[in-house]
Parts: sequence; C-alpha cells; structure tokens
Amino acid sequence: MKDFNSERERDFFELFHEYFDLEKDVGKQHDAQNYSLDRMYPLAALAGNPERQLKIIHVAGTKGKGSTCFYLTALLNAAGHSCGVFTSPHLLTVRERFQVNNQLLSYDALEAAAIPLCQRIKAAGLHPSLFEIFTILALQLFAQAGLEYAVLETGIGGLLDATNYVNNKLITIITPLSYDHTALLGNTIEEIALQKAGILREGIPLVLANQPYPAAETTVLATAHDKNVPVYRTDNHVDIASFLPPGTAPFLVENFCVAYRAVELLNLCPAPAHFQPPTLRARFEVLRDEPPVILDAAHNADSIHQLTRAIGECYPGRHFVCVLGCVPGKDICGIVKGLQGLDAEFILTNPDTPRGSALPQLLEEFQKNSFKIFKIKENITSLSDLPSNQPLLFTGSFFTALIGAKLFG
Repeated sequence: MKDFNSERERDFFELFHEYFDLEKDVGKQHDAQNYSLDRMYPLAALAGNPERQLKIIHVAGTKGKGSTCFYLTALLNAAGHSCGVFTSPHLLTVRERFQVNNQLLSYDALEAAAIPLCQRIKAAGLHPSLFEIFTILALQLFAQAGLEYAVLETGIGGLLDATNYVNNKLITIITPLSYDHTALLGNTIEEIALQKAGILREGIPLVLANQPYPAAETTVLATAHDKNVPVYRTDNHVDIASFLPPGTAPFLVENFCVAYRAVELLNLCPAPAHFQPPTLRARFEVLRDEPPVILDAAHNADSIHQLTRAIGECYPGRHFVCVLGCVPGKDICGIVKGLQGLDAEFILTNPDTPRGSALPQLLEEFQKNSFKIFKIKENITSLSDLPSNQPLLFTGSFFTALIGAKLFG
C-alpha cells in the first residue's frame, strides 16, 4: 500500500467528476453509442496531438496485454531507450496506469498535467469519457517528459478503443484472444478477433502471439493480409534465463517472448545486465513467498486455465486456499471448469467493486461440479476472514486480486 494515498487518489478523481467512467458504469460500457472514436479526435487536437512526438507500440488482446506492455518497456530500457506505458485497469492506485520507464508517476506530476487539461476540455465544451481523457493525459505526460517510446494497451477491443485513434504506430501486438466483453465485441471468437485486429495499420508489422483458438488466428491473419501487414511470430532463440528468474509462470514467459520479438523488429538489442524485471500487479504476483500469497486477475476461462497450469508447475504438490470472486457478465461456467485440476479448496466471495458480483452464479456452478468450498464469505475485510499459514490465491477478477493486495500489500 506504500504507493497509495487515499486523499490524493480521491482528489485526483474528483478532477474528472463531470465525465462518465465506462469502467464503473457497466450499462454505458456495453452501450455501442459510447464505443466510438468520435470524441477522441477533437480531444487529441485540443491537447496538441501528443502522440505525434512519440514512437508508438500498440497492444491489443484478451490475455497478457498488461504484462506484455511492462516487459516491452523493460526491454526498451535495457536497450538504452526511454519509454512510457499506459495500461488499465489499476489495482491499488491510478498511478499504475501512467508509468515512465516502469516507474509510477507522482500524484503531483499527474495533477500538474491533468488540471490544465481538464480546464481546456471544459472550456471547449467537450464531453469525453474518463478513459479517453486518461489516454490523452498519458500521451501528453510522455511527450512532455521527452520520452522516445510509448506503449499503449487497449482498454476494450481494438477497432473503436480510445487508444486506436493513434495512427503513427511502429509495431502492433495482438496477445492471445478469448471470450470477453461479448456484449460489446461479439459472441463469436471471429467477431472478437476482428475487433482486436482493428488496431492494425497498412504495412505496419504485427507480432502475433500463439492463439488458443484457430479461428481467431485465421481472422487476424486475413485482416493482416488485406492491409498488407507483415506478421511475425515468437521463436525459441531467446535466452530466457538471462532475463527472467526461475519459477516465472509459463504464460508470463510467453508474454515476455512476444515483447522480445517486437523489440527485435525495432533492431534493438536489450542487455540482460540492464534489464529490470517489472512489477506485474495481479499477474501471478507473489506477495508472500512462504506460505505463498498470489494475486492473479484472471477473469475468463482461458486465463483461469493458464493460471491453474502455472500453479501446478510453479508450486507442485502445494494445496492452496483460493479466494474466488467474479463480476457479472463473465463466463462463470468456463471459469469454474478452468479451475479443475487446481489442488485447492475455495472461499467464494464478492469482488471489491461497486459493479456487482456473480457470487450466486459461482455458488451454483460449484455445486454442479462438486468443488470443495472452504466457506462462503460475502465480504473479506481482514486477515481473520482467511485461514492462517496456508498458501492463498486471489483470482477471478482484478477486484478480487484487490482484496489480497489490501490485506497483504
């Protein structure tokens, strides 16, 4: 919690109280009228189009976007280049979204840029969403800091995501695709892949991660062909041990390899001695070594399956207590099935968010599948709500990982 200041956090968000927050308002989030780039162009022009001063790497996908972005930044730094990274959502503090060389910016720095930007937005009579403002704020901060590169993670989808207004991209990346935000992106993997592939630009290289669904890969490759986009895959020549510690989760190793391939395409050579492993909040994040406490924001079937695999490989023979909570609208059935094979008993709970909870659906699926429930605890607020001296895993949502972060961070 050392990076979090509740008063400064509240004051920062109060600057934007007039603007709607799609991350918190699920109704507006799934309203197609709000999923548009129309508000971005006048907003960017108002800020002086800061993206034009930066070399942009754009990352879309369902799984692994955030860790890929942070690995990219660390590799660019290890090659001697400065980089800003814009990601979402944040776990504890909004400062996690705006990082320079994988370091959190101060509240003072954020406010110094945000206050005049908000004043100009209001004077111009613009009505962007909070995420749209954050996108421009990040690029403005990076440009003002004189950074060379900016890594942008899409929020939802790709084609109409706020970050996709940027056209001066050096490289695009698509991480593994799966089912998420289906109410907005489509109910088939082909529809979802088409939205994600919307970040591609004519002739600009794409690094495509290994895909769990062949139909997603086919759709992305077809879009790349239509736009004359050269497609690159990861390979096995990277000396992983020179960069990552033993015990790194397999899916994080895969994300690192995707990031490394992108840096190679820039003709850069990161030096292992200068590589600083980034902090990956709620991405197989180990808060305590023994007994382990792990946070992971997996919130769909494929991510949960990868998490289950990683726990088995990194902690063989260990029995966990898994704190599980999901928000409404997720594939609860798929999430529960993805947990099969995890040596664990479960505490079912509500995520730490006003967006609601899928606890009733979780309980129903657990009873169908005869999972061992340690207990049902609607709200976990103290360590006394948890068993002591046992390995713990917090997952199912960023907002469930947040519970662990507050208790153990």
